[in-house]
Amino acid sequence: MEARSQLAQLMTLTVAGELDPPSSRAQHTMLSVLAILASLALASLWGIAAGSASVTLSTANAYKVPIVVLLSALTALPAGVVTLRLTGAGLGARELASAFATSIFAGTLVLATLAPLVAIYYHTSSKAGVPLALGSVFVSLATASLLFGRAVARRVSGRPGRGASILAVGVLVTLFLAALLQYVALASPIIGEVTPFNGGFDAVFTR
Repeated sequence: MEARSQLAQLMTLTVAGELDPPSSRAQHTMLSVLAILASLALASLWGIAAGSASVTLSTANAYKVPIVVLLSALTALPAGVVTLRLTGAGLGARELASAFATSIFAGTLVLATLAPLVAIYYHTSSKAGVPLALGSVFVSLATASLLFGRAVARRVSGRPGRGASILAVGVLVTLFLAALLQYVALASPIIGEVTPFNGGFDAVFTR
């Protein structure tokens, strides 16, 4: 029952950007940790679906995709915190990290929701499987970025340094995407077919 309550609180925090009434620091930290753990499990589900054409690839993706997500987040987060400090933003580092964690949860929730469709098309369509898998990733990233920006904007509403806080969001999202691109290349293959993202930055931007 308690786990269900925590999950409900996490969903509220993810969608609304804050709990009503506002949560304590300990509760916020607990929900952020839960968001990351849930994100890893959800990313694993998508990885299994994306590699379902091969038992070996599907098994490898069960741990490779969560690791890629986690390492990308850990690579980007320090830059966001430093940006907060240097610009005197009205947002605390803990609040930034919490909003980031819940946005990652939202993105991986989208991935897991679309995972069955990705798996079906991989087994039934030679043309739509890869585009659908890549499309699900882009939808996930767009959803996470949107919710991240909205959560931070709501938390700094009425505070000084709002623009600096949004700048930190932009820096964090940009570096997350940059790191994700390279970690995906290192972890390839994730999708059964060769895509431009298998080669990282060089393959995408030197064509």
